[in-house]
Amino acid sequence: MWELKDDFADKPRLARYAKRHRAEYAACFDNLARLHTALNSGLTLQECTFGFISSEGMDVYRIAQTGIANAHESRLYVYAKITGNEIQMLTIGDKQSQQRDVQWCHTKVAEIRTQESN
Repeated sequence: MWELKDDFADKPRLARYAKRHRAEYAACFDNLARLHTALNSGLTLQECTFGFISSEGMDVYRIAQTGIANAHESRLYVYAKITGNEIQMLTIGDKQSQQRDVQWCHTKVAEIRTQESN
């Protein structure tokens, strides 16, 4: 079974985003729940061909919000740790912060992997 975790999440940023963009935040987490359900039903990440998820490299995935008219384009970033069947929530952002967010996520994943190898 896959486990959702927030051990390495940027919790203050997630909380700020939830206040500013409530519907988009909820939609991103609804899509995360859909992914979680699919993985727990036996699908692999490669078999999860939802339109709201895409790879950012280094096992970092971007989950977009869907189903909201005139929404603020939002992205929830997660680290899919396949060896432990964990989905680590990392951060959330929008189109304008995408490059910084992906770079931050890659740095965070490198830190996580270093911690785990020690």
